Formats: sequence, structure tokens, C-alpha cells
Amino acid sequence: MIVFVSGATRFTRSASVGHLVVPRQWNDPATLDLSVPWAMDNGAFSGFDEGAYMRMLERYQPYQGYPGYQTCRFVTAPDVVGDAAATLARWSFWSRLLRGLGWIPAFVAQDGLTPERMPNLKDGRGALFIGGTTEFKESEYVRGLCGYAKSRGIWVHWGRVNGKRRYELALKAGADSIDGTGFSMYPDTNIPKVADWHTQIHQQPELELHHGEA
Repeated sequence: MIVFVSGATRFTRSASVGHLVVPRQWNDPATLDLSVPWAMDNGAFSGFDEGAYMRMLERYQPYQGYPGYQTCRFVTAPDVVGDAAATLARWSFWSRLLRGLGWIPAFVAQDGLTPERMPNLKDGRGALFIGGTTEFKESEYVRGLCGYAKSRGIWVHWGRVNGKRRYELALKAGADSIDGTGFSMYPDTNIPKVADWHTQIHQQPELELHHGEA
């Protein structure tokens, strides 16, 4: 899995450690190594700012398909934390806008989402971002959503992965990428842990999971 890291950390990016661009952080695209995987978030978890979001899209627009740069894996469409119905209501407008600008929109799964209610993300039309409350994120419903998405070739990203147990959930669900504030705040300490978690999980594939990670 790719670890997307936000912020101005100088931790070396690679094929497995990429950039997560977030509104209001004002990362200068000219200073980022966009030859590695990258994606853009909407910042809704801490409060959506439409102006900052649009300015981020505008600032990175020239870097789409630029020689030597990788294609942005996804851009999260604006969502409402903990509310699938309200997130679905926003999806039609924002997904069309993002696609019109050449981006791949990610639909953020929130509490109450089922495979039957998921919008069409097939054929490169979008990605699935696992958001929602802790209870929802760790539920069997999310594992079902991930299985549904992966069976259709849809990119799956898990947000708020800050420990081994949450990493194991994402790994076993088939996620393609993850992010977490711990990777951004303490990159030198936490990013190297991912390889250790991966090895430990494969050595103990039936390790019992316990609830409780924030």
C-alpha cells in the first residue's frame, strides 16, 4: 500500500510514500516531487473551505499529465463527516466539476453507505475513500464496500490510519493507499513502522483485532 503523507515533511518520497495535498497548507507544487504517487484531499474532516479547495485545484491544474509527473491518483469530493446521505447529495455536482477539470474524484464513504447506494466509480471514473466515524470505519459494512470496489477495479483509500490494527484492517480489505496524521506529524518515527506492521501481520495473519483506535 502507498502511504500518502501531508504537510511539508522532508521525509523522502518514493513509490510507496507519496504526497497528500490538503487545502490551506499551501504546498508549492514546484517544490514537491510529483514523480511519486500523489493525491489531494478536501480538508472536510477539519472543516470544508470551498475557496481554499478551489484554489488548490487551480494551483495544481498545470501539473496534470506534465512530463515526468505521475497522474494524481484521486481528489476527494467534498463530503459531510458521518453522513452518507448528505455526502451523496453533494457528489453529483462536485464529481462532474472534478471530472470536467481532468481529476479523478474520490467518493468518501460515510456512515450509512451501502454498496447499493454507492455512485458509479467504474472504469477509472472515480475512487473510494474510507472515511466516517471510528465505529463505521471498523464495521463489516466497510469491508463489504471495499470488496465491492476492488471487484470492480476501483482504487480504495483509507483515511485516519494511525496504528497497526487500523493498518491491518485496511490491508485485509485490499486498500491501495492510506493516510494518517501520525505519518505527517512524526514521519521519521511512524512511516518506517509500516514495513514492520506489514511483516508482523503476514507472520500472524489471524491476529485478533480489538476495537478502540481513534
